[in-house]
Amino acid sequence: METKVTKFLDQKGIKYIVKKHEHRALTCEMDAKERNCRISQIVKTMVGQDDKGYYHICLIPGDKILKLKKVRKEAGGIKINLADPFKIGQDLGLIIGAISPFIFPENTKFYIDPTVLNEEYVGVSSGDPLAGIELLSKDLVTLVDGKICDIISSHS
Repeated sequence: METKVTKFLDQKGIKYIVKKHEHRALTCEMDAKERNCRISQIVKTMVGQDDKGYYHICLIPGDKILKLKKVRKEAGGIKINLADPFKIGQDLGLIIGAISPFIFPENTKFYIDPTVLNEEYVGVSSGDPLAGIELLSKDLVTLVDGKICDIISSHS
């Protein structure tokens, strides 16, 4: 199975495994079930945008809750809100619920909660709801070149 994501990973020389699904998976819970892994191994790609339209991508474990207030602080106090999923889908040609962190423009800023690194291997979307990508969490962090910072709720 080849997608924009697998092409990107191949170009970067990153080792990964495509995890095919029997059913379309559009939530972290569905992904974990289809890939037979813990939900903490699934990384959510939460898409925020600032007033100028720049993307701010937040990567958190599937069992955690994003705190936008913390992201705004890490971004220097600028206003960031979660982007309209349907608009993102239209603008970038993405399937909502199957958004990979590897398909955003170069001026995108990434924020990675350190709990992502609690897992040696993590799963991200392949861009197709019928498959996921498993890779080393450290490779994910290296590829997106993001800021590792606390961006999750202390309550789960």
